[in-house]
Amino acid sequence: MDDNTLLTTCLQVSGTFENGGGATYDAVTGNFDGEGISVGILQWCAGQGSLQTLLIKISETMGWDKMQTFFKSSIHQLATSDTEDAIQFCLDHYIESGSTNVDPGALALWKTFLTQPEVIAAQVALAQQTVLAHAKRLVAQYTPSYVDRVRPYAFFFDVCTQEGGMAVGHQVVPVVTGTVDISGVLAFANTKDQRCAALWEANSSDSLAQLLLHYGYARVQLGKSQYMWDSLRGTIACRQGIVHETRIDLTPKID
Repeated sequence: MDDNTLLTTCLQVSGTFENGGGATYDAVTGNFDGEGISVGILQWCAGQGSLQTLLIKISETMGWDKMQTFFKSSIHQLATSDTEDAIQFCLDHYIESGSTNVDPGALALWKTFLTQPEVIAAQVALAQQTVLAHAKRLVAQYTPSYVDRVRPYAFFFDVCTQEGGMAVGHQVVPVVTGTVDISGVLAFANTKDQRCAALWEANSSDSLAQLLLHYGYARVQLGKSQYMWDSLRGTIACRQGIVHETRIDLTPKID
């Protein structure tokens, strides 16, 4: 599968849990997490510097003069600001006073900008060069016997997007040989949602599902306990599950 198709599929899978699926190129999120604003298919944000990286990438094809026509404030200034200054720039120009929400006028400008052909192309290229490339390395490291399957790419793409990878202080150890025991993760799932646990158990007979369930459970144990259930990714591993009271079936998207 080529990178364009693979990225589209991964975005559809991750988007299933957020916006119903698909690539939301014009997504714009306010300052609810203290990052200024976050935009695009991977929610590049000012507070992490990734928004600045995206803007510089866009400038390579669109140019600063054309980019500026979409905004009332200096887009070049934002793109070249450090994270602290970039957050303040967003608060000054894009966020409603006394709120974390994006100002409606600024929101409209950003949405128009983000759906320009050059901007969409830059989002795709940057996503492929960063998160998708990272996910592909993890597939080769953790599931080398399944590099021809789509499911591990979707799984690790979501891990990279939401968690940054397979390490937080400690790294999840790859399974080199033998089978994995998924009784612990299924028991944990039963304490959270018995319907979901039943779907995972019913669809975990294949070795790839078992391996991904193992990795999902190992990864969430490195994070904060209150986020373990929401971050487990068993529904991607097994292709079916219950997420926020909604039954999810990913079998049409991933093998």
